[in-house]
Amino acid sequence: MATLDWRNVGSRAQWETNPPQHTAPHYPMKEFFKSVLASTIGTFLAGLGLCFLMFVLMVGLVSSSGSQPESTPVLVKPKTMLVIGNGLAINDTPAHGTPGLASLLSGSPMPEVDLLRALEAIDLAAKDNNVAGLLIAGEIEAGIVQLNELRQAIVKFKESKKPVIGWIENTSQREYYLTSVADKIYMHPASEVELKGLASYNMYYGEILKLFGVGVQVTKVGKYKSAVEPFLGDKMSEPAREQTTQLLNGVWNRLLTDVSVSRQVTIASLRRAADDAGIYNAEKAKSLKLIDGIRQRDELITELRKIGAGADESGTSFRQISLAKYAHKVQLPRRGERIAIVYAEGEIVDGWGGVGEIGGDRLARDLRELRADPRLRAVVLRVNSPGGSAFASDIIAREVGLLRNKGIPVVVSMGDLAASGGYYIAARGSVIMADPATITGSIGVFGLHFNYQELAKKVNLGTDGVKTNRYANLFDMDHAATPEEMAVVQATVDSIYEDFLKVVGEGRKMERNNVHEIAQGRVWLGLNARENGLVDKFGGLRDAIREAKVLAKINDAEIIQVPALHSGRENILQTLLSEDSNEMPLFARAQSKDPALLFLKSHAEVLKAIRSLNDPRGVYLSCPVRGAGR
Repeated sequence: MATLDWRNVGSRAQWETNPPQHTAPHYPMKEFFKSVLASTIGTFLAGLGLCFLMFVLMVGLVSSSGSQPESTPVLVKPKTMLVIGNGLAINDTPAHGTPGLASLLSGSPMPEVDLLRALEAIDLAAKDNNVAGLLIAGEIEAGIVQLNELRQAIVKFKESKKPVIGWIENTSQREYYLTSVADKIYMHPASEVELKGLASYNMYYGEILKLFGVGVQVTKVGKYKSAVEPFLGDKMSEPAREQTTQLLNGVWNRLLTDVSVSRQVTIASLRRAADDAGIYNAEKAKSLKLIDGIRQRDELITELRKIGAGADESGTSFRQISLAKYAHKVQLPRRGERIAIVYAEGEIVDGWGGVGEIGGDRLARDLRELRADPRLRAVVLRVNSPGGSAFASDIIAREVGLLRNKGIPVVVSMGDLAASGGYYIAARGSVIMADPATITGSIGVFGLHFNYQELAKKVNLGTDGVKTNRYANLFDMDHAATPEEMAVVQATVDSIYEDFLKVVGEGRKMERNNVHEIAQGRVWLGLNARENGLVDKFGGLRDAIREAKVLAKINDAEIIQVPALHSGRENILQTLLSEDSNEMPLFARAQSKDPALLFLKSHAEVLKAIRSLNDPRGVYLSCPVRGAGR
């Protein structure tokens, strides 16, 4: 469907041994257009593209080679408080030493820890006699599902009878959701806390693209397949509005229920609070029973020392250790037969993929290598992805099926988002587990094709040539596709949709028409997905590991993570950061809430999404809803 550049034809087997920087097919006009499109939107966003380019270049300095390192000795003195938050990013995938965007731009590194080690660290702290208690101190980057898994771990921690204290200094709603599980919550008198409900808004570039002469043509299957809407118009469609409203209400009800149980307040009162103001000072928060008391920082320190925390070396604060640093004490099991946790986090792209992306070739290679491991007994596939390239998704799904065909159980653990292509790669799993708030489904397909016909007219750029056959220049970007050309691509999209239904039907043991009934691009919460057969069980990452052991009929297992934790050569960014970058005193803020940084971060995602549009056929399995709202 595109012009073949014979200079770039090579062996895929060779690519997998020595992956190039860009493994996707090289289409000159497509690359040209993507540059034009990125420049157009970058101009409209007043230089945000340059900022994102700086981010990409800095990330490109990061090396991610090596196997899982040994745990680092961490000295924990008696009477130490374990601090969760205070500038912490929780990711599914083990950290490779790559700071987040806000960290890179602000100069205040936000430490990262993968979810599994964070959960194991909390369990370890409950048994550690040197850990006096747990302090939840806000400023945490994590998804709703990740926060729920952390909450469950903290509930289990409380069985140790060690105190769990929450501290609020201008805490966001998501941070409050985690904090609400604490035994006691204290708030600084000059700060605020959010309880305002959920929202999901997109920027729509359709009219801007028209203004610049950029044409957008779409083929799709599915009433609710609305991921392309931002490129077509200037507002949300009614089907998209309907399903997004249902999703947000479902997640919001879940949050309210959990907070209601933890704080022993009614859901009705929480709803009124969200409608009355949304943001509350300390006095009002106390009257609403969102917190238990109001404290200055020094008063908090005194409170913590009263309940068992020791004094720090200066004698002016309390003895503390961050979850990011304490997690280095965790030793994953290293005996027995193997269970591999394979992380599929980010957009699914054709080729090798970059930081924060699921490269179809890379993940397929990882799964293929695991299939050849004689010690492997089960795989946990942790999916946190909105989907992406249809071609890459199919390559990955094939390898999942081959694992099962070999008798290796594959337990899928869904994070915040496992939809469209994210569900496609999950559908062949032996067991699919999700959180009730997981966003999943979105079984639908769309084709997205751009042209610069009107742009060429604006700049007096002529195009002329000859062809041997009717469709020889199909979807060359110098012209808008004709109805006949669109029909050709629609047939491809229809065929891929049928393939999607077939993969789901085979994996879930459902008839085609039954799958189609719940498909149509419709996005579901995990709660509803279990009811309609797309999900088997509720549970988190560690529940999935236990399920894998049951299916593999083993008790002890060595846990390996793919991709592995960073080891070996240190990257340049790590060298520039101090040795204590993962340990931040309680009141030293990470600057993650800098409004300029948050603005840049939100729009950087737009440019990243454009870069990910590299499917060789221009066909995508992508979910329109990327999270539970803010």
